[in-house]
Amino acid sequence: MTFATDGLITRVIDVGASDKLVNIITHSRGRIGVMVKGGRSPNSKLTAISQLFTYGNFEIYEKNSMYWLRGGSVTNSFYNLSTDVSKVALAAYLCDLANELTDEDEECDELLRLLLNSLFLIGKGEKDQAIIKSVFEFRTAANSGYLPELSGCVYCGSDSADQIYLDVMGGRLICTDCLSKRGEKRPNISKEFDDMPSATVLCGISPSTLAALRYIAYAPANKVFSFDLKDDSDIRDLSKAAEAYILNHLGRSFDSLDFYKAVM
Repeated sequence: MTFATDGLITRVIDVGASDKLVNIITHSRGRIGVMVKGGRSPNSKLTAISQLFTYGNFEIYEKNSMYWLRGGSVTNSFYNLSTDVSKVALAAYLCDLANELTDEDEECDELLRLLLNSLFLIGKGEKDQAIIKSVFEFRTAANSGYLPELSGCVYCGSDSADQIYLDVMGGRLICTDCLSKRGEKRPNISKEFDDMPSATVLCGISPSTLAALRYIAYAPANKVFSFDLKDDSDIRDLSKAAEAYILNHLGRSFDSLDFYKAVM
């Protein structure tokens, strides 16, 4: 079987002396693993089309129950990502998230478009990286079935408090008054991922941050980046909340995220 598909290379793994295995996230076939024979050789015609972050049209054939790359054409290499190590690191983390959230034969058109738009904005360098990262994290969490209830406090329905808490694992909001009445602590989370399955992770967020989370969750796909936060503390709250939400629901963190934080 031979077929052609548009997709984005989200992972590259060296195999043997000159070959490599690439993950390609496609619009209609989901994430597929494709072997590239001789793909590490500078003289191979497949080298240019099989680089990380390459979006293009890939000609693929199946042999011995494996997919092999025959050829293709590059639509966008996202060259601007290479101008800054933080851009590469963030792009790699978002690709790792996308790999985690996709599978073969699983339609993922919206996720792929969101990832492509995110890489474009990272490369362009005109939007805060923390906002791009937060949009991708929270939108993919929502689209993967982890959407929290964001209408108001789960107990009293209020959303007018100066600060409200996002209960990450409960997928709900709790206002400061109800938190106090129930005798629960008001923790300032020092890390975005807790590897204790029974841990309660509460993220304090301002009204502006809550509005941003609602916008990310419900905005049309082509408008999801069309907002901004002016206050640095609101951006930090959004970043913590979005990251905590996706990582705790996935039950893991990523080396690429640790590297991104190290180079920021």
